[in-house]
Amino acid sequence: MTMQTHTFQTYTPSGKGYTLHYKIWGEHRPKENTLVCVHGLTGNSGDFKYVGEQLSAEDNMRVVAIDMAGRNDSDYFDDPLDYNFDQYLKDLDGLLKEIGCTSPASCDWLGVSMGGLLGLYIAGRENSPIRRLILDDVGPEVPKEDLEYIAQYITIPAEYNQPEDLVPLLKMALGSPYSRGNMNEEQWLHYAKTYTRKLDNGKYGRNMDAKVAVMFQQQPLGTLDLWQVWEEVMQPVLAIRGGLSTLFPKYVADKMATTKHGAPLDLVTQEDCGHVPSLFRRDQIEIIADWIHRTHL
Repeated sequence: MTMQTHTFQTYTPSGKGYTLHYKIWGEHRPKENTLVCVHGLTGNSGDFKYVGEQLSAEDNMRVVAIDMAGRNDSDYFDDPLDYNFDQYLKDLDGLLKEIGCTSPASCDWLGVSMGGLLGLYIAGRENSPIRRLILDDVGPEVPKEDLEYIAQYITIPAEYNQPEDLVPLLKMALGSPYSRGNMNEEQWLHYAKTYTRKLDNGKYGRNMDAKVAVMFQQQPLGTLDLWQVWEEVMQPVLAIRGGLSTLFPKYVADKMATTKHGAPLDLVTQEDCGHVPSLFRRDQIEIIADWIHRTHL
């Protein structure tokens, strides 16, 4: 299925305008079959290549994936303090307006890590545009140790001669709490290319603005109690958990299930994955497709 790229404008509190990019697979699929995909802290729209291709071609879905500010093709903010949850939510509201998903229950949402937390905020609103919520290895509580690890990791300089050089390092995470799980060679290479960009010195570094780390270190989960946000989420929720993940531990998933209001929570564990299941593999994407069809509203 052909992928199309689009842009829209956002404005920070200072009034300066920036351009944000997003991709659509299955652009002419029915609007009511829209799945909005939002990546994690260091991710981008490339994380959803396989989701977009498979669901648009086989499940008649329109799959939309954004590059949040400071990632991939979207502009970098000048002020590092603008990389905050309020701005991210404002930008996502702009995306929903762009794609025609502002009315109640007008789209489904797939959020990876940070994208899942942002989905919680939007799903908990009155007359939310989110019909069904899919969370990839994240819940309303994240252990402090994991937040500290991520804050340290994203400030460590990383440069490679070419994206392929990153593949062996990525594979070293297999079996760890931060493993994306087993993938084929084409998927490993896509992962490496998605997470790198060419630098001015000719080498390849992280495909994101280093200034993103500033606000993450100050407010990694925003300013609200996310358990209170969770209490407002009435929609059906699918939580995909990495069996090796420490960021989304089982006790958090169990508490989510027992405190869920409205429609129930379904939990699926990917035993060979940590944080986060890649969603590159067919078996993982079929979990999403089957759940969407089973919870048809």
